Amino acid sequence: MIYLLYGNERAMILNRIKKIRKELFENSEENIVNFDLNSNKVYEVIDEINQLFLYSDNKLIIVDNADFFITEIKGKKEIELYNELYNALENIDEKTSVIFIVSSSKVNQKNNLYKLILKNGKVLEFKDIQKNDWPIFANQFFKKRNISITQEAVDELIKRANGNINTFNNEANKLILYKINNIALKDVEDLVPQSLDEDVFKIMNSLNAGDKATAVKVYRDLRVKNIEPVTLINLFSSSLFYILNVKNLLNQKYKSDDIAKITGSSTGRVYMTTKNSKNLSTSFLENKLETLAKLDKDIKHSRVDRFLAFETFLLEY
Repeated sequence: MIYLLYGNERAMILNRIKKIRKELFENSEENIVNFDLNSNKVYEVIDEINQLFLYSDNKLIIVDNADFFITEIKGKKEIELYNELYNALENIDEKTSVIFIVSSSKVNQKNNLYKLILKNGKVLEFKDIQKNDWPIFANQFFKKRNISITQEAVDELIKRANGNINTFNNEANKLILYKINNIALKDVEDLVPQSLDEDVFKIMNSLNAGDKATAVKVYRDLRVKNIEPVTLINLFSSSLFYILNVKNLLNQKYKSDDIAKITGSSTGRVYMTTKNSKNLSTSFLENKLETLAKLDKDIKHSRVDRFLAFETFLLEY
């Protein structure tokens, strides 16, 4: 069987691969060959598909970063190479299965390899979980495991996961291991850390919208929780670098899906960043990064009061 698994929800894709492995090697030893096309070559995959394997019932070939499903294949040599791959897949041994992984929300449906898998194999899309779908996803997660949890606890867990499915899965499993059942809001508050990224996102959005009062309020709430300014400086710097990266890629005419893949983020984050930073110039962002670097050094050398200095940075943003 040939599979094409694509989408930005990496955790979902990996879970599906686990399921395929379990079905394929249920009563036998696993025989898996992994390729990453960021470092391996397509001809290596072709050779592995064509290789006869006589000592096992099944073989699974996993091909990560198969980006040729996204773009149009051009050039004589490339066309010849992918024609070889097409022929190898068309004549694949019944004991050999191949999984292609594409970290993008879109693939080129005119691609002949895509058409071949659609006809003879399985094409599975793993869509980003939208904000309105999170309660459904979260409740189903616990229902499948016969775990009782209050809706308040579910809502708070979703909030603290901040749209990250890996974080949600890890924290949900931690709750189950700790409490086993009857999970309540207090359990989530005691066991699951709040997402600093979300608070930094709020501060950044407020500053970019000219709402310094809200930015300072969120910062003061973080002070009560004993969050150090140096930690926030690192997160702010990462956010500013991310904004700069997105703006540079947009200037190079990259599309949102491609930017999400390059930056390892969701298309939703790319969209919000593009929207909220359209009036920010590159020089402004670079200036703020320099200011934060100086502030970080001043705080570490005890030249300034760290709390007051960071609040001043917010007010002067």
